[in-house]
Amino acid sequence: MKKSKNDWSQKTKLVSEKRTSQWEELMRKFSEAHKEECKSVSVDIPRVPRSVKQFPTGSQYEGTWDVLGMSGFGTYVFPNGVTYEGEFSDGMFHGSGEMRYPCGAILRGKWRKGILTERTLEFADGLEYSDTDWKYCRMPDRRFTIEYENGLQPAGQSFLTADQPTREIPPGYYDTGDGFYDPKTKVVYKATDLSAIIRSPSVREQKWIVDNCRTAPEKELGPRPDLYENWVEPQVDPEPPPEPAVVTRGPVKLDYGRGRLESEVIINFRNLQEDSTDSESNYSY
Repeated sequence: MKKSKNDWSQKTKLVSEKRTSQWEELMRKFSEAHKEECKSVSVDIPRVPRSVKQFPTGSQYEGTWDVLGMSGFGTYVFPNGVTYEGEFSDGMFHGSGEMRYPCGAILRGKWRKGILTERTLEFADGLEYSDTDWKYCRMPDRRFTIEYENGLQPAGQSFLTADQPTREIPPGYYDTGDGFYDPKTKVVYKATDLSAIIRSPSVREQKWIVDNCRTAPEKELGPRPDLYENWVEPQVDPEPPPEPAVVTRGPVKLDYGRGRLESEVIINFRNLQEDSTDSESNYSY
């Protein structure tokens, strides 16, 4: 007996349809029966405080947790000593918090799922950094912190660094404040131990260090047009001043209305000065 196309299509339809399991059917019936009760149950995951948690990376956390990880408020300490204290969510920085650095700087900000969205930076000496148009140590006021506190020093005694006394720089290195930068290895070493690496600056920071930081031996900078306000070009070899003025002689014309008298009068400024002195001495008071 020959089968029709309709028979084949019905069999294909039965095979392609997904069969609902007994478990899925029971769950569907349970959900329908308890729909209103499920709506009234809070979906907030409870947070519980725990003792200090040590991580394999060397960092640690102390604060509240939920089933997803660090959540709520806590303190996270990085291996390099940087400390974050603030809000967490799903194991990430989320909300308000502040990061304290070993150098004394404080970064206050707001995070969203581990991403910093707002920030204010305060250095150890209290100076605040601004992301927009930061005028610190820029023309026309190029003083840095210690010069604000102690004033400008006379020539030859200027403050070269914020930390006093100014430390010596090894030949070929650059003083970055937190250590010495070596342009050959492109890393910053500890100032007291040139075998201890502190950090590896970015390519952008490397260029900034070479252009702005102190080095040894000192380079001859010469004129810096970018530091001048009123001069168009620096005068390396200025022209010598003009010769002093000499005694002048010349004709004097006197006009008395209708009549004109023209005579040659010899004017000697020294004689005039001497005559005026003599005339004053002839008067008795």
